[in-house]
Amino acid sequence: MERGIALTREAAAPAASAAYCAVTVAEDRVSAAVPGVAWQSRSLARLLAGADAASLVAVTLGAGVDELIRDLFAREEFALATIVDAAGSALVHGLAEWVRGALLQEAEAGAAAGVTLTPLYGPGYGDWKVEEQPGLVALAGGEAIGLRCTPTCYLVPQKSLVGLIGWLPSGGRDWPAVGCTRCTLADCAYRVRTSRR
Repeated sequence: MERGIALTREAAAPAASAAYCAVTVAEDRVSAAVPGVAWQSRSLARLLAGADAASLVAVTLGAGVDELIRDLFAREEFALATIVDAAGSALVHGLAEWVRGALLQEAEAGAAAGVTLTPLYGPGYGDWKVEEQPGLVALAGGEAIGLRCTPTCYLVPQKSLVGLIGWLPSGGRDWPAVGCTRCTLADCAYRVRTSRR
């Protein structure tokens, strides 16, 4: 495990990009203050209810981690490749959280003190269609950090994330903090169900 995590960190070249824009939320639609840019998603609209802006965020660990995983599988080091794959996923989520923390720190140092930032939320989460990922990659400045999206909506490099972080004004509401409690996709096969007694 330790070797896999160390190899992942050595191979990673973390990079992030963020763009700020005003948003309006109406029912299940979030519209950006950019002509023709809007996203249809109940779960996204629920998360951003009350927000007046969002940061469009792209993060990546770079191609090195993907290459390392491929090389390890090619050498039939399956356990180590699996550890590196899992470590890469954890690191890129950590990078997204670091960006969120940096945005919050910047807000607290400026005129936006007291705002609350939502977690990163991206296409493919809940009912937000993954087909909206290519446009979001472009808007978030993904190309500048070496991030692209395939025609089938896969991120390249694979250890990458793209999404929105909502800005809720001072005194804003709380939202369900994690996972299934935040998502409106009721028929999801992976939804955690609470037992009734």
